[in-house]
Amino acid sequence: MKRSLDNGMLLAVAVVAASCNASTGGELIEFDAFAAGPEAASGGEAYVFESPRGYTVTLRRAVLHVGAVYLNKSVQTSVGADTSCYLAGQYVAEVPGGFDVDVLEPTLQPFPVQGFATTDRAKTAEIWLSGGDIDAETDPTVVASVEGEATKDGETFPFDATITISESRVIPSTDPSQPGVNPICKQRIVTPIAVDLKPTDGGSLVVRIDPAGWFSNVEFDELELVDDDPPLYRFRDDSLDQPSRNLFNGLRANSGVYDVRWDE
Repeated sequence: MKRSLDNGMLLAVAVVAASCNASTGGELIEFDAFAAGPEAASGGEAYVFESPRGYTVTLRRAVLHVGAVYLNKSVQTSVGADTSCYLAGQYVAEVPGGFDVDVLEPTLQPFPVQGFATTDRAKTAEIWLSGGDIDAETDPTVVASVEGEATKDGETFPFDATITISESRVIPSTDPSQPGVNPICKQRIVTPIAVDLKPTDGGSLVVRIDPAGWFSNVEFDELELVDDDPPLYRFRDDSLDQPSRNLFNGLRANSGVYDVRWDE
């Protein structure tokens, strides 16, 4: 698969076109793609939910940059368990360009590019959280921006976060003989997201994102207080403390956050 979204279109189309020549005989189609927050959200209003850690969380702003979406006909374990950032098997659909999604808005928001697919059945999906070259060590793209407050046992924690996936997310190799065993692209691809869908001519791809899943394992009372008046707690843009690490892991969760469907 092409590693740069800037020039991803041509090679990605070639990959899909090659699929059309496979024994499955999949037909090449173009389609529209959309992303949105959960259907339970109320556009223009805060999104309130209870976290498994016992916090009542009120999100007033939540934006996620989705760089691309890919569908694969194979069921894999995880890109993290493989030396490659790209799932083995056959990619059957792609949306090779992304945008900032307001995940507090349940109304469908269109991707800025057309998607391409064969009519073969897909079993897994990938969400790319990147603004350019998926392999670039440095990427200043803000992939998530949130603001809200969490309450528990009478204490309130106003918070914000600005998340990138850049140098601070590089995982050092513990084996000098394998310096490239943890490439940064593995941090930018959310997969395997289970799906069972078959693209059809005239249909569209819909990705719904539930930000409640981002905060499932976050202990807000361990956040750093960055301002006293008014109080403000902030997630770090790295994984050096528990709340920041678990928020980042929540963004990359392959279940409970991303719902990928095909609408006829």
